[in-house]
Amino acid sequence: MIMPEKITSERVILQAAKNPTFKLAEEIYAAVDKSRENLKKWLPWAETTLSAEDEFMYLSDWCDKHWREGTAFAYLIRKSNNSEFLGVIDIIKVDEKNKTSEIGYWLSSDAEGKGYMSEALKALEPELFKAGINRIEIRNDPQNTHSANVAKRAGYHLDGVLRQDRWSENKQRFHDSNIWSKLSSEQ
Repeated sequence: MIMPEKITSERVILQAAKNPTFKLAEEIYAAVDKSRENLKKWLPWAETTLSAEDEFMYLSDWCDKHWREGTAFAYLIRKSNNSEFLGVIDIIKVDEKNKTSEIGYWLSSDAEGKGYMSEALKALEPELFKAGINRIEIRNDPQNTHSANVAKRAGYHLDGVLRQDRWSENKQRFHDSNIWSKLSSEQ
């Protein structure tokens, strides 16, 4: 699958997380570190991303590799007026045969509650549908109301809840997952 390297909307720019530099890793890591307490409630990687070096490995080993292969796509979310880093929105689990993909996302704690993620999602969706995806999924912990609200505002349908489908190593228990979807016919 081929995706554009840059997507713009009124307030945000989505920029491909490829060809990373260590300076970029430091910028992203600063946002992760500042937002760690909130992020680790929902995202296991927030517990293990403990340095800019860890972030650089993610950018080079996962993001850059998958961009080159066309199998997953990570976008940095930045403010359009000053390029301030806000967070990341990823296209993961691309299934070209079944024309499905999953979107994951996170924001720096100071960017939450301002509509940036909803805007980023709305900018990304048409590009996915244009690339041939028929169904986009979003998964979130039912207790993560911020994430669920992003899906609701964007018009996603709650397909159901997968009961105890994920093991949390740091919390030593199973978690449920909401499954939200939007079809290309619903755009």
